[in-house]
Amino acid sequence: MKVIFKSKDFASVDGSGFGFNHRRPMANPWQYQGRVQHRQWQGTYECEWEQNVSKGRQPELLWTVEGDARLFGLAAGLKSKGFTVDVEP
Repeated sequence: MKVIFKSKDFASVDGSGFGFNHRRPMANPWQYQGRVQHRQWQGTYECEWEQNVSKGRQPELLWTVEGDARLFGLAAGLKSKGFTVDVEP
């Protein structure tokens, strides 16, 4: 299962209490990976800054979290904080 969402910065996700941690850089510039460890769900994530952003618009981070069906709880929590969330099986 995948949970996909965007944020304006790292702090809004890191400080949310959803268990995002252990962020480290990947091989490509501006891409990161890490783990999500929460008492109700767990998984891994990758995030990267958007490319090809239209002029006048701030780039956002695109997050992809993978794990089992318990990530529905993460998706619900992110929605409650105002994030736009997509869920894929």
